[in-house]
Amino acid sequence: MSIGDGRRAVRGAERDQGDGRRAVRGAQRDQEVRETWGRYTAAFAAEGEKAEDRDSIRRLVELCAFAEGARVLDVATGAGYNAFAFARAGVRVIPSDPTHEMLLATRDGWTKRFGADTPPPLVETWAEVLPFADASLDGVVAHRAPHQFADAAAWAAEAARVVKPGGVFALSDQSPPDGWEDWHNDLERWRDHTHEQARSPREWRAIAEGAGFTVRDVDVVYQAHDVTDWLDRVDCPPDRRDRALQMLRDIPAELKDVYRPQAAEGRLYMRTPQCVLVATL
Repeated sequence: MSIGDGRRAVRGAERDQGDGRRAVRGAQRDQEVRETWGRYTAAFAAEGEKAEDRDSIRRLVELCAFAEGARVLDVATGAGYNAFAFARAGVRVIPSDPTHEMLLATRDGWTKRFGADTPPPLVETWAEVLPFADASLDGVVAHRAPHQFADAAAWAAEAARVVKPGGVFALSDQSPPDGWEDWHNDLERWRDHTHEQARSPREWRAIAEGAGFTVRDVDVVYQAHDVTDWLDRVDCPPDRRDRALQMLRDIPAELKDVYRPQAAEGRLYMRTPQCVLVATL
């Protein structure tokens, strides 16, 4: 779906695959995820320009190193911060997201930053169903979102289909240390009931290579959190909040220097590792 004046199906160079609204988790679960993230939109949009000033975005843009004018799809753009960063780097970015409200926030954010004269095409679709022709894009990227994808391997396979030979597949997302995937995902699922699966760097490498890509770069950066804000952003209810906080209090010794939970001035802070991976076809 393309978001402009209302909703209209993408045609022409972009391939119609059921317009991106095919159920990927099952129709009921898909609808639940869309409604939930629709409710989260205001909180994510309110982060503003500080959300663009993240090491995870800067490193992703740097490692992708797209040529000016490259045509790049930003998958699950959310409120658009990753798309804005790539646009500033000279990329012809196409923001996509399965949540209509998020795309409206992206459109508003684009207008505030770049003006209303050159709005980008906005495509409403799931990561696993990309409505684009084979070999039609220079890159497919995603930031802060792949842990929400129902089928990461299907997303990578779709990326391999739609990028040109030599094209880029890249992501930056929360990523547990190798061997600690279960602990990290338990923490995130207590916080956010829509969380699917965060993957370690070795898991992302296997997914990229399984789709036919050659991994070019892998890096790990960190995102700092005020834990209360981190929980509030997804409207975490009290019972689930208590479980997440208990996990941070009982964090295994091996992870203390990774997540670094610590109190300061009556607030709890932590950080989460973010895998930045760039691969080429």
